[in-house]
Amino acid sequence: MFANLRRISPDVEAEVQRLMPLLNDAEGWSERELRWRDERDALLLFAKIGGLGRSDFSEVRLWDRTAAEATFVSGLVGTAVQPMLDDIRGQAATRFSGIGETVVQAFASRGGNRRYDFEVTSITDQSVVDGREGSLDAYYYHVDTRTLVMLRYVRPGPNGLFSPDARHSLDEFHGRVHRLPRRDRRSADDYSLLDDPLFLRIHEPEPFTAALHRTSSGAIYPYDQVAAAISAAAEPGLSGPSADALTRHLVPTHFAQLVRDGWFGARGVPFEVALDWVKATIDTAGVALVFVDFSLRRRGNGSGITAGA
Repeated sequence: MFANLRRISPDVEAEVQRLMPLLNDAEGWSERELRWRDERDALLLFAKIGGLGRSDFSEVRLWDRTAAEATFVSGLVGTAVQPMLDDIRGQAATRFSGIGETVVQAFASRGGNRRYDFEVTSITDQSVVDGREGSLDAYYYHVDTRTLVMLRYVRPGPNGLFSPDARHSLDEFHGRVHRLPRRDRRSADDYSLLDDPLFLRIHEPEPFTAALHRTSSGAIYPYDQVAAAISAAAEPGLSGPSADALTRHLVPTHFAQLVRDGWFGARGVPFEVALDWVKATIDTAGVALVFVDFSLRRRGNGSGITAGA
């Protein structure tokens, strides 16, 4: 089929060449391209939470591979954000502008209903820009309810085991965020991400798909499952923790719905605290995606979220 398309015109030939690297059967994906895959997945997952409909993914479909340098976000057609004083927009860019590669884009629904309105900041530590392998932490922050959710992207090795570097990075991050100041719980049943700070996003072993508006297949696990697997694998004679030891928790679609309805996430988290977590990510994992949702939509019936205006 592609051979026939190439004969039509030089323009079609160029378009086919642009799409070829996005096919599932592409081989030889670099570490940077796999990070692009992770970052794109996080962006689309959080965009669904933020209210972006299937028909609104035109900016993502227009992703320009050649413009994507250290980050997937840099290849998107969006609106560049200028830091603004005394406003949450631009705070991440202002704080991390000198740390490596920082890219900020803004997206809002056209028209007056403002069904979605969000800003995405991608921060890549200089050492990762220079070639060091890095993991991605993705943060979703809803401004109106000050709700925070976080995903750590993990890729097990070919043997299904988590690498020592991945385990060390997780342990170091976990230790750092628990040393940060923590607010008092208002009641015994007040769910807080500060007590269970991580969800892990583990992909099936596949690169980009041609359908850029879809998140990748895989599952999402609470951090305590992974911590328990790591602890159990520390016993003498075991080679290391395996992804097979984890009980499948949530598919991305279900996870997005539960976050959107308020069942997952820490409420009442100041944005400055979220940025402290981002700093811990950059120091340990190397790459952070910060999705800030400004939509004033009504939340669901989750125990951790009150209804917004």
